[in-house]
Amino acid sequence: MNADVDKLQQILTLAKLASRDGPPRRTSNPFFGVGPITDAVSDEVQARRQRIDFEHWFEETYRKRDDKGRDIGPYTVAEVARSMHRGMPADAIILDMMRSIHRYFGFPRSNRLAVGLGGGHAGFTVAALHFISATEQDQHIFIDTPMPESDESNGGGFFRQSWGTQLLELMLFSKSGDEDRLHFADKEGNIPTPAQLSARGVKLVFGVGHETTGATTYSKSDIQNLLAWLDFDSANHHAILDATSLLGAMPWGPELSQKLITKCCFFMPLQKAIGGVSGYYVMSLTPQALTLIERNSALPIAPIPRQLKLAAPVNQKRPLSGRRSVHLGPLYDPHDDKMLGGVINTFSNLAFAETTFGLQDMAKRCGPVAALNHRSVANRAAIDAWLENQNLFEHAVSDPERRGAAVTLLKANDSDIRDKPIHDRIVARTKHLLGVEGLTHPDGFHEAGLDVARYINAFPGTPGDFRAWIGGIRDQADVTALLENLSYGWHRAKAVVMQEELMAAGLAPQFRKSPDAKLQSFSVARNAAEDVAAILAGLDSISQPTLQKSAIARHRKALLKAADSLAKALKATKPAPAVRRSRSESPSGTPKIRRPRSGTRP
Repeated sequence: MNADVDKLQQILTLAKLASRDGPPRRTSNPFFGVGPITDAVSDEVQARRQRIDFEHWFEETYRKRDDKGRDIGPYTVAEVARSMHRGMPADAIILDMMRSIHRYFGFPRSNRLAVGLGGGHAGFTVAALHFISATEQDQHIFIDTPMPESDESNGGGFFRQSWGTQLLELMLFSKSGDEDRLHFADKEGNIPTPAQLSARGVKLVFGVGHETTGATTYSKSDIQNLLAWLDFDSANHHAILDATSLLGAMPWGPELSQKLITKCCFFMPLQKAIGGVSGYYVMSLTPQALTLIERNSALPIAPIPRQLKLAAPVNQKRPLSGRRSVHLGPLYDPHDDKMLGGVINTFSNLAFAETTFGLQDMAKRCGPVAALNHRSVANRAAIDAWLENQNLFEHAVSDPERRGAAVTLLKANDSDIRDKPIHDRIVARTKHLLGVEGLTHPDGFHEAGLDVARYINAFPGTPGDFRAWIGGIRDQADVTALLENLSYGWHRAKAVVMQEELMAAGLAPQFRKSPDAKLQSFSVARNAAEDVAAILAGLDSISQPTLQKSAIARHRKALLKAADSLAKALKATKPAPAVRRSRSESPSGTPKIRRPRSGTRP
C-alpha cells in the first residue's frame, strides 16, 4: 500500500466515521463457526436454566424399576455420567435418540439408521469401507470433488481434498483396489447427468463437495440428475452424501427434498447436522445399500476395525469366517422401533440424551423439518438482501442457486484496500473484535471483544474471508445482526491497521489509560453470581428425598457463603452516573465507543 500519510489519514477518518455509532445489536449466540447449536442460549444464566430443564427432563424420562416394574425413582444425570453404557438406562437412551432423529428428518420406514463413534469423518470412512466392493471390479465410483492435487483442487486446501485422498489411498493400498475405478468431478459439488454417469460405468456416488467448507449447495438440476440416475437402476445404483450441512437446509422444495431423503444414503456428524455433543456419527441407509453392505462384508476391500463394523457375526463362535449380517449391527430399525445391535461401549449416554432433548427443543422452536428448511432458505435470502444494500461485502459463491442455505461465505471488497497483506491483517483483526480477543490500538487502548461471532474462519484456499453457519436453527434477526457486526468490526479493525501504518510512517500516537478499572469488579460479581446459580441449579435438580441432612446443611452453608461474596462484590461495583457522550473524537483521534443500547449485554 502507498505509505502516503495523507491517504492513510483519510482512510482512518472514514473508518472512524463508519463506526462512530458504536457496536450494533448483539447476536443472541456467538457460535457461528461450529455448526448449529441446539441450546441456542444467549448467556450463562439461560444456559444454566436450560441445563436444569434438561436434568428434570432426564429424571422424568428415565426411571428405575423394581423386579415388578414399579417406579422406584429417577436415574440422575450424575450417576449416568459415571455408569456403564449397557443395560438400563443406556438402551433406552440410544433408542430414544435414534427414533427422534429418524422421525424428525422424515427418513422413510424402509431406511435404517446406523450410529458409530468418531464424527463425520469416521462416518465417511465407514461408508467407504462398506460400500466399495472388492470383488465387483465393474463398480465404478464418482466423487463430486476434483482429483486431489490437481489444478482444480489445489485451491481447496487439505480439508477439501481429504475426501478424495482417502478413497485414492484405499484403492492404491488395498490388494483388490484399482484407482481407475474412481472418477472425479470437474468442479466442486457438481453431479453429471444420468447418461454421463452411466457412460463411465458408475454404480456408486460419493457426495462430499458441497456446503460445509465452500458454503455451496447442490443446484436443483444436480438433485434431479442424481435421482434420475438412481431410478435408472435402483438395485445397483447407490449414492451416499455428506449431510453435515444438508439436513434442515435443503432449498429444493419439500417434494424433491423428500425424494432425496428416501433414495439416498447420508452420513453426518450429528452435532453439526442438528446440534448436540460431538463424537459420533449417524448414517441413513436404504434397503438396497444394506444388501450391498452385507455382501461386501464377506470380503471387504480393506480391514474394518471392530468399532466401525456395520455387520456383526451371525455365529458368535465364528467371528472370523462366519457370515455377517446387518440385522445384528448397530442400526435402528423403524419398522420394529428397536436397535438391532449395540454400539461399542465408549460413547456417552449423556451426549445421546442431550441430542434427544435438544432435538425436541429445536422442534418446538423451529417446527418440523420442512419449516427448518424454509427458515434456512429465508436466512440465505436475508443475506442476499443485506448485501444488495451495501458495497463492502459480497458473496464468495457467484452462482446464486449454489449458495449454501446452511453456510455462507463472504469476502470483503474494500475499495480503499488494494494491498493483500493489509487486507489479510484487517480480516484477522475483525475476527479478533467479533470474538473475545478484542483490539489493541497502537497507543495501548484496548477495545474489548464483542463476542458476537466466534471462529468465522474461511477454510484455506476458499475464495472468501468470513464463513458462518446460518441454517434454520438461527433466527433471521440473528443473521442480520451478524452482518451488521461484521461491517462494524471491519471498520474498527481497519482503523487500527491504519493507525499502525501511520505509526510505521513516523507518527507516534499518544498513549491513553486503559478502560475503567471497575470492569474487574463486574468480573468478580459475575463469578460470585455464577457460584450461586450453580449451587441453586444443583439443589433444584437433585431429588430431595435422596439428600441427607448433613448434605443439605453443607449445601446451605456453601450457598450462604456464595451469596455473601456476591453481596460484597455488588457493593464494590458502583457504576458511574450516565453521561451523555457526543460523537466527537477523543484527544488521540479515536472515537469514543458508545454504551450498548438498552436490552443488550455490556
